[in-house]
Amino acid sequence: MKVDIQSVSQSRSVLTVVAEPADVAKVRAAVVKEFAANATLPGFRKGKAPAAVVERAHAARIAEAVEDRVVRTAFEKAVDEKELKVHDLVSVDGRTAGEDGSVSFTATVDLVPQFELPATDGIPVDDKTTAVSDEDVARQVESARRMFARNVELKPGDALEADDMAHVDYAATVGDKPLSEAVPDAAAYAERKGAWCTAGAEHFLVPGLPKELVGKTVGSSGLFEVEFPADFHKESLRGVKAVYAWTVADASRSVPAPLDANFFSKFGVEDEASLRERFRKGMEADAAANDRARHMQQVADWLAKSVAFEVPARAAERRAEALVQGLLEANMNRGVSKEDLSKEREKIVEAARARAEADLKTDFVLDAVGDKLGVNLTNEEFTGYLNNLVARRRMPRDEIKRFTSDRVAMREQFLHARREKVLLELLKTAKPTATVAAQ
Repeated sequence: MKVDIQSVSQSRSVLTVVAEPADVAKVRAAVVKEFAANATLPGFRKGKAPAAVVERAHAARIAEAVEDRVVRTAFEKAVDEKELKVHDLVSVDGRTAGEDGSVSFTATVDLVPQFELPATDGIPVDDKTTAVSDEDVARQVESARRMFARNVELKPGDALEADDMAHVDYAATVGDKPLSEAVPDAAAYAERKGAWCTAGAEHFLVPGLPKELVGKTVGSSGLFEVEFPADFHKESLRGVKAVYAWTVADASRSVPAPLDANFFSKFGVEDEASLRERFRKGMEADAAANDRARHMQQVADWLAKSVAFEVPARAAERRAEALVQGLLEANMNRGVSKEDLSKEREKIVEAARARAEADLKTDFVLDAVGDKLGVNLTNEEFTGYLNNLVARRRMPRDEIKRFTSDRVAMREQFLHARREKVLLELLKTAKPTATVAAQ
């Protein structure tokens, strides 16, 4: 076998491979034997037809199978002989069968980057630790009370407070025209009956109206002037000045649960002091986990900035595509229109490419550090990692089964878990310092 390697870039090479006639003949004999063992031809029992007869009957299929196997085995042999660390097989082109029985082809491959690692002891991280204050615990208690709150219907004449939920009727005019006529594609903003609105909230179809309602009474009506911002997501409304006639049809208030025995029993404690202590311990554990995650990210960033190399282009393309899809879906879920997304697509793609390259670089560095330090992930550690992942994502049982049976996904998760373990190892020798900005 002959192999010639041409470097296209730091991370990409093209292999020109020629499989010798003798090697091709061996593959052909094996393929014909396999076909003969399973062939059913007229006049012969299954698997009993002579090889020559089988070869004539299935000439095209055998030729295709021989070429595929020759290319695959020759490529694998070439990679082994040249000791290449292939990250991706990008393409196989120019398959040619020679008159002498040889087979030649070119294979474009992306290689695992090669680089020198810096010293990994004493990597700087910030010296901040997150403390849990009495005020933090008090807010957590109030949050728990709201979680078990009950709704109370407000009566006509009751004043709205911040966070009260109200049904609001509204109709807008621009000058002497209804908004629906002045801006035909903005029907949802023109008139609504019984629109849910949280008094005092930042966001609503009508900008500023929720804050206007605080202090107003159930059953009351009024006028509210709005000038839609120049960057409003609905382009046709940008800069439009409208007057809204509104009425609070009805409203309800969420009344936090009282601090009584029934409430304490929901958390398995007997009194308020025990509840606060339980919340404090949980919050301190969360704070420590967040500090650790921040320090791990600082270590990863430091390592990535300490080396320079080109990431494999194919892998970067795949990851960028996934990021773009995720960003587009997230923005659509936030209500951003397809038209606005189309205008921002170029910026989204550019940002995704930069993020993909940065993330890949970090992955390669952490893998190399793990190899250098001999960091291995046990089956028990990986199982624990998967259990935590499934719990965080709240996966239903059928989704868990599909997820864990996907070999590619499991391989990616294994690598991710190992990288986390590498970062935890590096944190043991990291150097806390005030000069690193907390993120």
